[in-house]
Amino acid sequence: MKISSSDLGKQAYHKVKQMIVSKKLLPGQKIVQEQLAEQLGISRTPLRDALQRLEAELLVESIPRRGVVVRQFNDREIVEIYECRIALEVTAVRLFAEKAQQSEIDGLRKLLEPFEHTNEIDEKAYQKADSNFHDTIIKRSGNQFLYQLFQKGNLLVCIDAIGLVRPPKETLQEHLDIVTAIHNRDGAKAASLLKEHLEKSKRLIVENPGYEN
Repeated sequence: MKISSSDLGKQAYHKVKQMIVSKKLLPGQKIVQEQLAEQLGISRTPLRDALQRLEAELLVESIPRRGVVVRQFNDREIVEIYECRIALEVTAVRLFAEKAQQSEIDGLRKLLEPFEHTNEIDEKAYQKADSNFHDTIIKRSGNQFLYQLFQKGNLLVCIDAIGLVRPPKETLQEHLDIVTAIHNRDGAKAASLLKEHLEKSKRLIVENPGYEN
């Protein structure tokens, strides 16, 4: 758990970011800087640097009279994130279907295998596989500018922080159908399926009775 003495701010940034993604620090939770710095084995200065960077990336926020808390996305913000995902991932999957090596397509398929023949899906394991699934498509699309847009916008990390919007039993077959279209090198079909896959999750949030436009 301890962080070494070199480049403390950068290391603290990556460690705290991982704690947010893995839900060791929960949405809405106050970050007690003294305790966290002690836990990481660093002083508060590099931790403050890390928190400033995470605030710029919208993963934490400073609230007057409360301090720094883990960012809790509201429904409107989640919908906006999904709109960005749809705009970029639909292009990425079309390119992936056209350009990916067969070994990369096989790797995408293998991510889903542990969940196909079981009645009880481990949601934590599935969320990790889901994240890897989408990250692979974007990263291996062959368009580095597109991948950098995802990275600079911190979209994948925000998505991981939000977690699963729909249960695995609803989305597993959708993922499998996308892989089949990719395997057939049908970029248009893969793009259509991925768009509908993401739109379903977006609609679920918009149709929430508490959703405010």
